[in-house]
Formats: sequence, structure tokens, C-alpha cells
Amino acid sequence: MSLTAEEKLRRLDLALKWGGHPTHTLSDLIEVIKSGEAQLWEQGDGCIVTQIHKFPLFSAVNYWTISGSLSDCLALEDRINSWAVAEEGCSMATAAGRRGWGRVAAPTGWKAGIPHFHKVLIPEGAK
Repeated sequence: MSLTAEEKLRRLDLALKWGGHPTHTLSDLIEVIKSGEAQLWEQGDGCIVTQIHKFPLFSAVNYWTISGSLSDCLALEDRINSWAVAEEGCSMATAAGRRGWGRVAAPTGWKAGIPHFHKVLIPEGAK
């Protein structure tokens, strides 16, 4: 399979929407990447968007969105992690996803952590 640029963008858009509570539109994501606040990684038909989170005790590369071919996305992991350690001083990688990702990612060292929760404080449309 060889995805067009338009199909890659469509899949990134879907990944943003499937991430639970949408925080960004595709246009927002593109702007965040252009500004350097996020990084777009591509290989074949896979796309991963990362962000660096700096905390007082460590820095982490967060795998924000993952879309496209699973094998192509998995092939990006070593490149992303090597860059994060060497260029950004990261000592950890983080991600959120469906339980099924745990089985796929476990062979490369990913472990399940504390579940993510959210609570709506203002119902949509009631501002």
C-alpha cells in the first residue's frame, strides 16, 4: 500500500478525533508542527507526531498521534527514541492508546502505566 499525502492527512485527522476528547483540529496540529512544538515523523505509510515534555526531574518524548501502517509506525520507534535521548535529553517515552496497543508495543519495551481519566467540567455548547 502506498498512501497519498491527502490520505496520510485524513488518517492523522482521524487519530486526533479518536484520541478521546479532541484537543486539536488537523489545522491546529499542522501549526504546532510548523512552530516546532511538535515533530512529524514519517516512514512509508506510517506517521507519528511527537512532543517533548520537560518536567523538573526528567524529560519525555510523548507519542501524541500514530496513524497509517502499523509496521511502518513501529519502524520509526528507534529513530524517534534515539533522537529524543541524544537531542532532547529524554529518559522516558510516553503514549496513550487503546489496550490493544499494549500487546503490540510490549515487545519493544512499552509497559502499561496509570490509566488516563478525564472529566468534562463544562458540557459542550454550555459556555
